[in-house]
Amino acid sequence: MTPAPHPKCAATSLEGAKVNLLEEAGGLFKALGDPSRLRLLQILLAARGPLVQHELARLAGLQVSNASKHLTLLVREGLVRRHTEGTQARFEVVAPMVAEVCDLVCGHVSHRIQESFKSLS
Repeated sequence: MTPAPHPKCAATSLEGAKVNLLEEAGGLFKALGDPSRLRLLQILLAARGPLVQHELARLAGLQVSNASKHLTLLVREGLVRRHTEGTQARFEVVAPMVAEVCDLVCGHVSHRIQESFKSLS
């Protein structure tokens, strides 16, 4: 017998369209699964305000075109908002859970690394 999915991750209907929340969650984890995108999010969180695209790219050590692709995906997943001022595209984190998820994951990774070092001693 297959266990039931968590109630928040079950398929649901929104305005007549069936939405598979697990697939949507997978897209979100995919967006968070790239070190360059995590670096961009980390920079935006530290900035505590919008940054222009070329500055984000510079701070992340990315080409502007590469940063643009990553930022587009983060915008599509609803983690980052893009707004234009003249010819400048500015980005900022909009999902409050981004900092919480990053803290949880980094805490887990840090703990795992510390445990690995302990086992080597």
